[in-house]
Amino acid sequence: MNLFSRLQRIGVSKNFPEYVNSKIKLCNAVAFFNLILVALPFTLISFIYVPKIAFIPILGILAVVLVWLLNKLKVIYFARILSSVSPILLTALFAGYLMDRGDQPPLVLVLFMLCFSLVPFLVFDIRERAYMIISALINFFIFISIDYTAGFLDATLDASFITSGVLYQLNYVISILLAYVIVFLLAFINYRSELKSQQLIENNKKQTQDLHESENVLKKNLEEVQKAQEEEKNRAWVTEGLGRINNLTRQFDDPAALSKEVINEIVKYVDANQGAIYLVEKDEESEEAYMEMKAAFAFGRRKTIKDKVKPGEGLIGQCYLEKDMIFLTEVPDDFVRIKSGLGDAPPKNIVIMPLMTNEKIEGILEIASFQVLPKYKVDYLKKLGESLATSFSMNKINANTKRLLELSQEQEEQMRSQAEELHQNMEELQATQEEMERKNKETQEQNHQLQQQEEELRQNMEELQATTEEMERKSKETEEQNEQLQQQEEEMRQNMEELNAQSDEMEKQMNEMMQLQSEMKAREDILNETTIISEADLRGTITYVNQKLIDVAKYSREEMIGKGHNLFRHPDMPSEVYKLMWDTIQSGKVFRGIVKNRAKDGSVYWVDAVISPVLDVEGKPKKYVGVRYVIEQEEIAQKLFDEQLKRLGLK
Repeated sequence: MNLFSRLQRIGVSKNFPEYVNSKIKLCNAVAFFNLILVALPFTLISFIYVPKIAFIPILGILAVVLVWLLNKLKVIYFARILSSVSPILLTALFAGYLMDRGDQPPLVLVLFMLCFSLVPFLVFDIRERAYMIISALINFFIFISIDYTAGFLDATLDASFITSGVLYQLNYVISILLAYVIVFLLAFINYRSELKSQQLIENNKKQTQDLHESENVLKKNLEEVQKAQEEEKNRAWVTEGLGRINNLTRQFDDPAALSKEVINEIVKYVDANQGAIYLVEKDEESEEAYMEMKAAFAFGRRKTIKDKVKPGEGLIGQCYLEKDMIFLTEVPDDFVRIKSGLGDAPPKNIVIMPLMTNEKIEGILEIASFQVLPKYKVDYLKKLGESLATSFSMNKINANTKRLLELSQEQEEQMRSQAEELHQNMEELQATQEEMERKNKETQEQNHQLQQQEEELRQNMEELQATTEEMERKSKETEEQNEQLQQQEEEMRQNMEELNAQSDEMEKQMNEMMQLQSEMKAREDILNETTIISEADLRGTITYVNQKLIDVAKYSREEMIGKGHNLFRHPDMPSEVYKLMWDTIQSGKVFRGIVKNRAKDGSVYWVDAVISPVLDVEGKPKKYVGVRYVIEQEEIAQKLFDEQLKRLGLK
């Protein structure tokens, strides 16, 4: 940094607004040009030609030094008034010594005074118009009173050195150059003002765009949160509905009774108006499948309605063949009507859902409603289809098992009866043989009859052997049936265990989610009660504050959002601490330190601050989060603060 730049920055402070700092720099620059172009040259000229008044340019040098000293001491307004008034005042005194009252002042000095009269408009901003007007009025009165000054001094000196010759020409050129410099500075100030205005407009546009983008992001996030909440609510609704149906399936074994309870529960739970359940049965003779209505809710008679439906017949039969849901929103007026005591009307929505498990249709569920069912209710019916299919399948397995057990008992009873008959036949056969032997000795005439009896006996033996083989075959069939029954019982037990496990897992997940929400709420309440939390963007602009910061800083949320954190800065805080903080967090690290802050009412509060950057996927900060703990005891806070300054080498 060169000498001129250092002189310009005398008195500049971060606590002053930008326009004030700009005018301080300009004041220092004007003092520098006065020193180089006027004070030093006129000091040399005075010592050569008019030593008697050499003290006047020397006073000009002292005035320049005093301006810089006052700016250094932060007496900035007095320094600028001195910078505005002293040049024209000293020039007027210089001219007064070189002229009599009533004479025309030297042209060169008049040009200098005209230039110096414009200085107030350089060193003061329009927002400081009171100081500007005061300085301009003082210069005006000095300018018009130059004749009275000459009369008061009454010490006419030889002015030929400044009214003719080379020195006159040189001073004339210097005055013109000084005028050019002042005009250039005025033009430059105007240019800088326009440039800053343009930058402010662009920044305002950018901030407005950023606000719109932030608003859109917030709206999008809010919509996503609302959507997630709605989805979670719908999932909980579906889970509760499945649980209620599972409870019903545990209570009823009979398919008809279960169908009645289930259809009543489904129609009421989904806010529908009608419903029916068809179960798949098989014809005992042809072994062909058909659907039979087992239960209905508020189901009126409709055109060509049937309690038994074959595959491919109507929408029910078509749903069986396609193994997929049928969703109708345009229902013919004569298809079905929902009736009440006041009248009837056609439904707006028909849902026909296959009850299917492992690609096997166990039944058909039909729902009719005045309103079109939303997606989450249709999803509930889809999930319900597999659960009900499993339940009805187990009910069928139980019924078949019971029927097979009864058939096995009947066959066993028949075999026992046949064994008793066979035993009786054997006893009768033995009695007959004895009788034949006795009669064979008595007469030969009965030989033919005996042969016939032997033939009958042979036939009975063949029948007995066939009966024995049949009993063995039926015994094998009974063993196979018993094995099938055991396998079916094992499958049914596994299905029940899976259903119970699913129900327990869903209940456990619901409890864990509620516990997690409760814990998060408690943690958030504790943080808001004990800890100051705020967020800022990469420029340090506040984007979020919690209630604790509002209570401690005494600003409203609207007063803090969009402002910089220097809103709370206390004058006692060294700028080196803030520079260290910014260097730390901008490098992606966490900063911690003791900070002295100032509230809105001017009161002081100490905090133990921890500021951490939030990094993006590339590891670069995208925003900053600050957590601060209020230190209630000022002595402890001051002690910790002093130790921090010593550790940083600032004290």
